[in-house]
Amino acid sequence: MREPMESRKEQKRQSLLDAAYALFTEKGVAKTSVDEIVRGANVAKGTFYLYFHDKDQLLGQLVYNISAQVLEESYEWLDERRTPDFVENVLLLLDYVVEYFKRNKLVLRLVERNFSWPMVAKQMSERRGPLWARLMRDLEASPLAARYTEDELFKMIFVIIEMLGSVCYSSIIEGKPDTVDNMKPVLYGIVRKILS
Repeated sequence: MREPMESRKEQKRQSLLDAAYALFTEKGVAKTSVDEIVRGANVAKGTFYLYFHDKDQLLGQLVYNISAQVLEESYEWLDERRTPDFVENVLLLLDYVVEYFKRNKLVLRLVERNFSWPMVAKQMSERRGPLWARLMRDLEASPLAARYTEDELFKMIFVIIEMLGSVCYSSIIEGKPDTVDNMKPVLYGIVRKILS
């Protein structure tokens, strides 16, 4: 009996996330009200507050979900193209993310510059979860493992992903300081230096 109730709860929560995603990408976060989200999810307004304190908390969950999805997809894509060179593999992973956001500008507008923070805060900083396990497997097999502690590696990855999210938003959405295709060599050159 408990499982169907939990399933219904999760369905309501997911309906709220789906409705918010549709509205946020169509209208923007600031122009979307909680009333519109609950109407879109076909739930009572009180239901919203069972799952989220406010619109910002819901947005944070959406950004986490999007970041997790994009990073998981990038890892799957990388696994099909993996090379013996650790740095090149990192660059392939980053390139997937850049190309994803080039194709999905509305998603990038929603995420803004927050692409990595929720992922880092939730999975990586707790050092658990499937993404963390994959990342650690690759890091432990890399030449970096002999030179840096796990904490130092974590901070390097944090910096790289934060830089990636910021460059994607600035260059794809704002066109600053240049197009993303012109920024890629600069970004990838900096990543090579960090990882060398």
